[in-house]
Amino acid sequence: MAVDPDDEGLSWGIESDPTHVDAPATDHPADDAERGEPGMSSALLVTLGVFGGVFLLFIVGWIIAVQRTTAPSANLFFAFMYQLRGILAIVAPAAWFVGVLVLARERRAGVRILWLVLGVVLLAPWPFIVGPGA
Repeated sequence: MAVDPDDEGLSWGIESDPTHVDAPATDHPADDAERGEPGMSSALLVTLGVFGGVFLLFIVGWIIAVQRTTAPSANLFFAFMYQLRGILAIVAPAAWFVGVLVLARERRAGVRILWLVLGVVLLAPWPFIVGPGA
């Protein structure tokens, strides 16, 4: 008997095929134990994303603040220290954010948020916020 090509599209293989599976795969409890703890909640991920954006804006603010000021040219040591200060000020927000994520990974979410809030207060680009005249 000839098989209609339209009927072949509705078939999922031959039942006598040894690779044919009738039932869905079952979850193994051992797999769940290997996965460990569940991931972060959606609210925490959104909060971390907001803090990441704030710290990214701080980096931009520090870049602008460092470019606005002029370096004292008293001697080579002071010029080097001035440049180092600018580089560290630009890198500090990213280092704080990554440091909190890595070092406080095992802590509760509230502790991580408190460390990030502290970083927002301490690492704000105050020369950019206050302005050049202050």
